[in-house]
Amino acid sequence: MGYQILKNHKKKIQKNNNKIQKVGKDMAWCFRNIRRHMCMLMRQNFAQSCEKKLNDQINLELKACHQYLAMAYHFDRSDISSPGLHGFFLKASAEEREHAEKIMTYVNKRGGLIVLSSVPEPLPCFASSLAALKYALKMELEVNRHLLDLHALAGKESDPNLCDFIEANFLQEQVDGQKILADYISQLERAQNDVGAYLFDKYMAGGMHPAK
Repeated sequence: MGYQILKNHKKKIQKNNNKIQKVGKDMAWCFRNIRRHMCMLMRQNFAQSCEKKLNDQINLELKACHQYLAMAYHFDRSDISSPGLHGFFLKASAEEREHAEKIMTYVNKRGGLIVLSSVPEPLPCFASSLAALKYALKMELEVNRHLLDLHALAGKESDPNLCDFIEANFLQEQVDGQKILADYISQLERAQNDVGAYLFDKYMAGGMHPAK
């Protein structure tokens, strides 16, 4: 008898908890839509397709940020000790985060809603410096392709402001960054041995290219 009373009591508690959770979700939905409405008051000529593509770009930049951070500290390990690559990838990580934040600020200015998704787990280590640089170039090409698609979409949606934002802040910088990575890969491929890789890292730490 006592067991049945306790069981019924637990059911009532669970039912009340479910109600509380539902109220909490409803309130969160309500506040989100109030904020959405306030954003919409100053929204003009900003297509939902562009808003979604910008959110995709934000998450792509954050993915690159995490990957570069993992790469930086891979090359900081005592059994690898490549300070040149460590510094290079650490700077690249900070730049990708800066790009993401710049786009988030822009989305807010246009009256959009920022939607962040889970960041995939980055690759933790690489077989060689060359493998890491090739992976970085592949990642930059992916980011640039997405930016070009975003620019094309902005043109299709007749959004000159978004076109100008992408051109002024990203396109040339992406081309410059890809050239730097391609140069590093060419230099390292010529080294072809451990001594060459060591000298390349020292060369890289000294600054093979002027600051962008």
